[in-house]
Amino acid sequence: MSNKDGRDYLFLIWKSEKTRKQYIVGVLSRNGRYEFKYYDDIKEAQNEGFKPLVEFPDLNKLYTSESLFSTFASRLPDKRRRDIDKILNKYGLTEFNQYELLKKSGARLPIDSYEFINPIFDYDIPFERTF
Repeated sequence: MSNKDGRDYLFLIWKSEKTRKQYIVGVLSRNGRYEFKYYDDIKEAQNEGFKPLVEFPDLNKLYTSESLFSTFASRLPDKRRRDIDKILNKYGLTEFNQYELLKKSGARLPIDSYEFINPIFDYDIPFERTF
């Protein structure tokens, strides 16, 4: 579903506090290394009040990293939590993997309007979505 050209993708969604409309503001991808770039909806989202993420100030740059960007990793539970096995089980994971947990959980926090979603690129093949 979220694989295309050998990369795995997640869309970063931002919800406007004014209109509650959701915008795809960024794309996080992975294939050995991580890449993040802002998406086409960014200008419209800025008109609604979106501000660039501190770690990614340049709207036109492709950011790369060997590990998950700290801005996104900080949205996940610490792997040393006592109840981490319960959390992983909730998302159908058997081991702690930051990217897979980000993908399965959406990394939503009660303090902001961001969420990751798993995009669907190929509508011609059958797929199943769990909500």
